[in-house]
Amino acid sequence: MVRAMEYGNYREKNRTRCIRCAECCRRNSPALHQEDLPLITQKNLGRSTLILYRRGEPAMDNVMGTPVLLAGEMIKIKSADTGHRGCLFLDLRSGHCSIYGSRPMECSILECWNTAPLMNYYQENRLTRADIFPRGSAMDELIRMHEEQCPVTELSSMLQQEINTPGTLREEINSLLAFDDSFRQGFQKKTGAHEEDMFFYFGRPLKDLVRPLMDFMKLNPDSGT
Repeated sequence: MVRAMEYGNYREKNRTRCIRCAECCRRNSPALHQEDLPLITQKNLGRSTLILYRRGEPAMDNVMGTPVLLAGEMIKIKSADTGHRGCLFLDLRSGHCSIYGSRPMECSILECWNTAPLMNYYQENRLTRADIFPRGSAMDELIRMHEEQCPVTELSSMLQQEINTPGTLREEINSLLAFDDSFRQGFQKKTGAHEEDMFFYFGRPLKDLVRPLMDFMKLNPDSGT
């Protein structure tokens, strides 16, 4: 059985109500589910506050508490910064959530004294870009094109071979990274999209995934990437 995340000492584990200590908010940011779509459409959550993790990416599993390779895409609220894994909307000084009244479903159901509801819900009804952008729309077509031409899984396969036989696919890897970079630049030039919004539309650049993927493979040689 998966052991859920643990909070504090024995006394805290026997708590039966939220005291808003913000420990859960400091550990990670929530993933979004289909029930959270109105938060985006009604602009409670701006696109610049969200980040997409694509299929095949290593990402922190909020229940397992360890990095895993994603079987499907996941949209999350961004972390506060690179040195703080906690939620962007956590006010570190006060410990309060700045969007508490419009918080995502994961935040609403998490009880640190009883994590079963979150564990049961965590993998269900994950929100994807297909839920946000209508099928056949210009954005939908661009997303599909990018997924076909710059899949994380292909980069993973190349990197695994490069680890096993250094130098064999270096040029192919560089070509894939360059194409991904060119695709993103072209999109920004044509649409005027802000750099921070690109993490929502297309996820992290492939060049930023090289090190996390290689680190994951080295630590998990039987991961089957």
